[in-house]
Amino acid sequence: MAALFIVLLYVLIQWFLRATDLLITYNWRFDTENGITTFRPNFDIRNRSGSRIYRLANIAYTQYGAVHWFDNVSLWGAVLEPESINNQYEVAPVRDIHTIQDALRIEVTIRTQGGRSFWLRGQGPGQMGKGRIQRVAFWVRSKLDSTLIPME
Repeated sequence: MAALFIVLLYVLIQWFLRATDLLITYNWRFDTENGITTFRPNFDIRNRSGSRIYRLANIAYTQYGAVHWFDNVSLWGAVLEPESINNQYEVAPVRDIHTIQDALRIEVTIRTQGGRSFWLRGQGPGQMGKGRIQRVAFWVRSKLDSTLIPME
């Protein structure tokens, strides 16, 4: 029974570490060209894993839970090295978004090439708040990362 408990605890810790590996935040940048204002997210993507490399796939833009647009080009193939911070992405303008009010209604989610999008919704202006469990999980992860005990 004790061995089963240890195995389950190990699996739970590994799931927790993987679920909180990537931290995505963003803000909105706007450009005006030919009198038309466009908006695009500026990302700050952090890979907090000490050993896992991630490859990004696409950006999903949703509005009130409905799909607004998928950007399958801007981040495709970008590599996130372990323990890295990445913020030099040139992302395409979001289609049909021309005012800050429209931009604040958009939720941004990034997917990895492995198909993972669980808890990869960006945290930024206009974004729906994280759930209580997600907030606690990322808080615990930041506390664990600040200790000298490696969790991987």
